[in-house]
Amino acid sequence: MIDVLGTEAAVRDPARLRAVAATGLPAAPHPWFDRLVARAGQAVGVPVVLLVLIERYREILPGAVGLPELLQQRRETPLARSICQYVIGARARLAITDVRRDPVLHSNDGVRDLAAAGYAGIPVHGRDGHVVGALGAIDVRPRAWSIDELNLLDGFAARCGRRLQLMSASAPPDPPPPAPSPVADPSPAADPSPVPGRTLWTPRLPPGLVLDPHPRPGGPDIALAGRWHGEPVTVVIRAADDPAAVRRFHRRVAVAQAFRRDPPLVSADEYRWHDERTLVLARAAGEPLRPDPDPAQWSAVIRLAALLSTWRPDPSDAAAWTVDYPAWIARHERTGQLTADDARRLRILLRRCAGDRAFAHGNLTPGSVVRLPSGRLALTGFAAAGMYLAGFDLATLALVAPDAPSRRDIDDRVADADIAEPFTVNLMLHAAETGATPPGTTTPARLAQRHAAIRAARRHAHLMMGRLGIA
Repeated sequence: MIDVLGTEAAVRDPARLRAVAATGLPAAPHPWFDRLVARAGQAVGVPVVLLVLIERYREILPGAVGLPELLQQRRETPLARSICQYVIGARARLAITDVRRDPVLHSNDGVRDLAAAGYAGIPVHGRDGHVVGALGAIDVRPRAWSIDELNLLDGFAARCGRRLQLMSASAPPDPPPPAPSPVADPSPAADPSPVPGRTLWTPRLPPGLVLDPHPRPGGPDIALAGRWHGEPVTVVIRAADDPAAVRRFHRRVAVAQAFRRDPPLVSADEYRWHDERTLVLARAAGEPLRPDPDPAQWSAVIRLAALLSTWRPDPSDAAAWTVDYPAWIARHERTGQLTADDARRLRILLRRCAGDRAFAHGNLTPGSVVRLPSGRLALTGFAAAGMYLAGFDLATLALVAPDAPSRRDIDDRVADADIAEPFTVNLMLHAAETGATPPGTTTPARLAQRHAAIRAARRHAHLMMGRLGIA
């Protein structure tokens, strides 16, 4: 299993980055390494072999054979497209039969760029034993790598490492690590809210990240479009320092990191980088589902909702993720979205199932689902994610289900999982929340459809309460 978070930490290691810099190699062909990787390709019978050095925001390829012409000339790619970066995190051989079916790598643009299927990566060690890069062998067909082939690649990687260590010998020794510099604070004269005519505080950003100067309102956060080494990204800036805003921001970071790999087939916008105030996410590249998706798409969305509940946040941070249902019921009772009798019955149900919690996306609708070019579905917009009563995502989908078969599919999953009580609470509260939320600009037909869906959800919740003996 590829360790995404471990790779992120290993790539950033300052001592490792100094070892990479000590080689002095630019993003350009190096004749000795080009000849060596060509021999490695002949030895194991693959069309593409690379010597890759992993820097902080890119990989450079001093040795390469078999690349597309443009990449063969440029000899660098953004780190987001790197397959070999995961060898840094593993610090060991990485042999994959078909990267197109790997839960992490299947959506990596580098897989498409190189027409990659079979992949074997061997660590390459530089100064002081740091893993500075990898020798990567790529086949265009799925490949079960033999021990003999991996041993051959080990030998070529060792030769690359010895050459890099010789090149690093004349570099100055590592300086003592500098004291961490504080994150820039907003100027007292600057207003972090996106108000026309006011100054927007901009945090210190890493090289290669360029922001659009026009922010989009995002509650306690500010979301901006940007480009990360030329790739379109979304940049979220935390604009408030109250504890709730800090918790929300850290939750977004945790979700973005976690859902790159677990559970399978579920992804947030791909995590790129963050500090204490800034989160950089790649924009999901795909077609958003229509408001009324076809039955095959809808079934896939329901499967995603079921998969989401298999992930759990760190138990030490559980309080920050847990949704306060009693407060939620009380709020809608005060505003009139719940009658006093409905609120009473919901509290009875809540006492039965208050501990039955599962992770949920928080606002799972077709608007937050995109179909990737690979055909898989990806999820975006995890800002409302949290530990809800079981079945919250299914209740969200039940409110917008396009037809009776879809609603029956949801009911079947509720019955199979034995979560009728928490699902009923979620369905009633989600109907109340939708009723309390002003609709955006829409057509009269859409408004009528929305009101009908709220009424149908309330009727269904009342019917389930009756079946559960809640009078």
